[in-house]
Amino acid sequence: RRACRHVQKRVSRGTLRHALRVLVQRGVLVTVPGRGTFVPGPERVRATEANETRGLVTLVIPSIVRARNPELIAGVEETLRRAGCSLVLAVSGDDSALEQEQIERAVAHGGIGLILYAVDGPADAPAVRRLVSDGFPVTLIDRYLPDLEVDAVTMDNIGGAYLAVRHLLEQGRRRVGYVGTDNLGTSSIVERLSGYRWALRDHGGGIDETLVCASLRRLLAWPPREPEKQRHNETVLRAYLGRTDRPDAVFVCNDYVAFEVVEVAESLGLRIPEDLALVGFDNVSYAHYSGVPLTTIDQPRHEIGALAASLLLDRIAGRRTHVGRVTVASRLIVRRSSGARASVAEA
Repeated sequence: RRACRHVQKRVSRGTLRHALRVLVQRGVLVTVPGRGTFVPGPERVRATEANETRGLVTLVIPSIVRARNPELIAGVEETLRRAGCSLVLAVSGDDSALEQEQIERAVAHGGIGLILYAVDGPADAPAVRRLVSDGFPVTLIDRYLPDLEVDAVTMDNIGGAYLAVRHLLEQGRRRVGYVGTDNLGTSSIVERLSGYRWALRDHGGGIDETLVCASLRRLLAWPPREPEKQRHNETVLRAYLGRTDRPDAVFVCNDYVAFEVVEVAESLGLRIPEDLALVGFDNVSYAHYSGVPLTTIDQPRHEIGALAASLLLDRIAGRRTHVGRVTVASRLIVRRSSGARASVAEA
C-alpha cells in the first residue's frame, strides 16, 4: 500500500520529508524510484533488521590534516560508531563550490545527517539552508550562520579572547594590541575580536584602534606554503611592530599568526616576552615552534567533535526538538610567551 497517502495539511512539507526519510532509514518504509514510498513486505523487514548499520553521517571539513582536525574527526567518528552509525569524510578544500557539491553528494548517497565545518569567509551556505528548510538533520561545527536556525557546536571564542587579554593586562601590560586575519565574515574571528574589545573595556581601559591590526591573510598551514600571503603578512607586521608607539603585548587570533608575529618581532630585535608578550588561540601541536613556548587558548577539538555528533544523533532520533548553539568552555594555557609562570586557567 502507498505510505502516508493522507497527511493533515497543517504539517509542513519539510517536516513530512524529514519524517519519511527517517522512516525509510529505519526500514519502516521503502522507496521505489519512479513509483513512490511503500510499507515493505516481510522479507524486506527481516533484511533490514539484520543490518546492523543504522546509517551514514557525512562530515564536510576544509582539511583532514590541518592543525588539530584529526582530533575533531576522531571525536565525531567515535561517537557515531558507538551509536551504530558510520562516518563519511568529505573535504571541501576551503572552496565554497566544492563544499556545496560535497553536501549535495552526501544527501544524494542516502546520508541520514550532516556535520559541516564551513569554509572560511562570508556566512552563506545555500546548500545548508535548503537542507535545513527541508528538515534534514544538520549540525554546524566551529563556525555558525547567525541568521540560520540550525544546531551548532563552537568554542567560547569571546570568553577565550577575554581570558587572553585579561591575562596580558594582569602581567602589567598597558598597550595590548590585537593581530588577526582579514576574514571578518567568519563568526569565530568576529567573536575573538569582540572578546578583545570587551576585556579592554571591562578592565577600565579605552580601546586604541591603532593597536588593532586585522589585515593579515589567513595561512592554511605551518610552516607556510603560500609565499604571496607570507610576504604580505610580513610587510603588515613590520609596519605594525616597528613603530615607536607599538604595543607591548598582543592577543593573536590564532597560533599560526602568532608564529608569524614571533618571527617578525625577533627580526626587528624585539625580545619575547620582555619587549612583546603575546597569546595565541588554538593550542596547535606547533605551540613550541621558534623556540618560544606559546601561551594560547586551548580548543578541545575531540570534545567539540563528540558534542556535534551527539547533537546530530539526538536530532535524527527525534530526541532534540529545539535548535541551539552549544559553546565549549575556553582554557588558557600559560607558557613563556606571555611572561608568566606556566599554568592553566579556565573561563
